[in-house]
Amino acid sequence: MRLLAFDKDGVPTIGVRRGDEIVDLSIAAPELPRDIPGLLALGEGIMERVAAVALDPPAESVRSAEDIRYHPPVWNAPKYLCCGLNYAEHAKEGGREPPEHPSLFVRYAQSLVGHNEPLVKPWISDKFDYEGELAAVIGKPGRHIALEDALSHVAFYSVLMDGSVRNFQRLGTQWTLGKNFDRSGSFGPDLVTPNELPPGASGLRLVTRVNGMVVQNDTTDTMLFPVADLIHRWSKAMTLQPGDVIATGTPSGVGYARTPPLFLKAGDVCDVEVEGVGHLSNPVIDEEKEPAKAAPPSAPQPEQVPAEPAAAPDSAPSNPVPGPRSAGAEPVSAPHAAPTPPAGGARIAAHYSQPALSASILAALREEGKDPENLKPHDVMGLGEMHVRAHEATRELAMQLGLDHQKTVLDVGCGAGSPSRFMALQYGCRVTGIDITSAFVEAAGMLAERVNLADHLAYRKADALDLPFGDASFDVVVSQHVQMNIEDKARFYGEMFRVLKPGGRLGIYDVVAGDGGEPFYPVPWAADATLSFLVKPHDLRAEIERAGFEIASWQDTSAAGLIWFEEQRRREAEPGREASLLGPELFLGANWYEIVANLYRSLAGNCVAVIEAVCGKPA
Repeated sequence: MRLLAFDKDGVPTIGVRRGDEIVDLSIAAPELPRDIPGLLALGEGIMERVAAVALDPPAESVRSAEDIRYHPPVWNAPKYLCCGLNYAEHAKEGGREPPEHPSLFVRYAQSLVGHNEPLVKPWISDKFDYEGELAAVIGKPGRHIALEDALSHVAFYSVLMDGSVRNFQRLGTQWTLGKNFDRSGSFGPDLVTPNELPPGASGLRLVTRVNGMVVQNDTTDTMLFPVADLIHRWSKAMTLQPGDVIATGTPSGVGYARTPPLFLKAGDVCDVEVEGVGHLSNPVIDEEKEPAKAAPPSAPQPEQVPAEPAAAPDSAPSNPVPGPRSAGAEPVSAPHAAPTPPAGGARIAAHYSQPALSASILAALREEGKDPENLKPHDVMGLGEMHVRAHEATRELAMQLGLDHQKTVLDVGCGAGSPSRFMALQYGCRVTGIDITSAFVEAAGMLAERVNLADHLAYRKADALDLPFGDASFDVVVSQHVQMNIEDKARFYGEMFRVLKPGGRLGIYDVVAGDGGEPFYPVPWAADATLSFLVKPHDLRAEIERAGFEIASWQDTSAAGLIWFEEQRRREAEPGREASLLGPELFLGANWYEIVANLYRSLAGNCVAVIEAVCGKPA
């Protein structure tokens, strides 16, 4: 049996291949999960159930395979685990002896595209290489899996192109950077059940072609570390989960080892074929040199920081800005000019209030050439994520929280809903977002409806100090750039502890006080110091532990934030860059440039720091 993933109204869903037809499981079996990790988590017998559905499906669930758009068949794997130097001749062509142990590394979901989708050659490098591979998908969980039992944990095999940006791969001893450029690899088209193949998918011919020319040609029985061995080794360190993908390495013939070298360029077509498994084909395009529409703006470099906060320039760049995810302010006046707003939650809501936010977003989408009546989730991915490192930080935090389709998530300070939309789309989980600002709750709900994710998302106006949910209601709680406005931190973390189930996780990404004195105001969360309640990192950690949490990880990400700021500054300076209409003025107001410049100055001057933490509620 062969399963695949295809696009349906902007959302990936699962299909079963029947010759030239696809059975849409979301119609044929709507009670089943729409993603492979969720499907496999149902345990033994699920493949038999799927096979029975595909054998006699409702007529309305059958569609032609010719008109689908492919996604990676496991687009939301818990882990993408990869092996390097797994063929002796490939090791030798790189000047190495066959290794005694495999070289293991990871990829992430955003680096992979589906069959027929374009691979993106990064503009920053001309050393974009191909690597055709066999992939195995884990079907049942296990830790310390015995070698003789390993193949019983495999649910599917597939084809993977482990695209590699060689000069970035070799910047250090670890390969992760060069293996994770956006859309640099591909995966699919099908998932094939093991009963259609030899044990361990051994002895299958693997061929890679570039523009029709054979560049790799070997068989999977020449692997140094076969599928069972790799499962055994990975499981020594971690529990393998349903939906985990293991890429088994590439044979000799890669581009960098050729004379002259052969690297992928725009206009090329890369094909990887594994006998009995499938044929994966992808064209290659150039990455646009201008930054993505959701990229945040620059700010002054450290040596340019003046002694006093600078007024916004007459002509400020107009790309989006970092800041708190729940930020959505009207123009914020300088502290000496600001009237005193009401106290408490009403004052916080007044700071972030943005009248007609939903209408402004829809108008900006139209101006950007998008149809608000036919939006896809990726059209609004990252929209309104005003925290430092924006959507990059959201993805990083989400990956540490063990999310899957069975998890219920509470997003405290949800803003316009971008992180919650991402978690619902990427992991299939159900997310409830709360925010104290009505305009954000309205906008988040409106966007959820328009991108067809409303069945996974719910939003309501609520105060984080008085969460309107019962005890032990959620598996995961997430909060990004919110506690800076919260004076009563004991109650804030106490409420999140209360609504978490035993064994649940809290993910936080927050601004804390540094050693350089008060921040430069205004900043995204406060026009002046009367609305800012920053504490030092050790004091925040103590508050979280007093609430009952156990700290699983705690790291200062300030340096990464500064690097991110500098990258936005560099991008903004590129010739021909066009400003996005979906930028910071929608969420921070007209003086957004001053606000973001002050945030950068505060971070560069160690007035503030940024921490990321994952905490657990004891079981």
